[in-house]
Amino acid sequence: MNVVETTGLAKDALHIYVGVGVYLLCLFVLRPIIKNHNIRAFIALIVVTGVALSGEYLDNRHIIIPKGLLVLEMVDIKASLHDLMNTCLLPFVLFALNKWTRIFQASSSPSKLLKKTR
Repeated sequence: MNVVETTGLAKDALHIYVGVGVYLLCLFVLRPIIKNHNIRAFIALIVVTGVALSGEYLDNRHIIIPKGLLVLEMVDIKASLHDLMNTCLLPFVLFALNKWTRIFQASSSPSKLLKKTR
């Protein structure tokens, strides 16, 4: 709640920013380690999902620790699913667009452009 008050952003917007930020940060950090972009992007999705699940655990730990996971009410479950969707949806969409479309790929090779001008 301190982050919401400090930034002035809605909780939903913060979930979206965290999801996209973690996804892009993972892609950037893993770039020198994993050369295959598809594998790197898939690992980034796993990290985003893990961060989102961890955040939901932290949000509900006041219920889970003393009483257990099965005691969560439907309201809590719906709120957690809403937060998970806000956090993970855009990274999954970016992954799908990159994997199954050519929207993020160069339209022509730079070497071809250089050869044409000479």
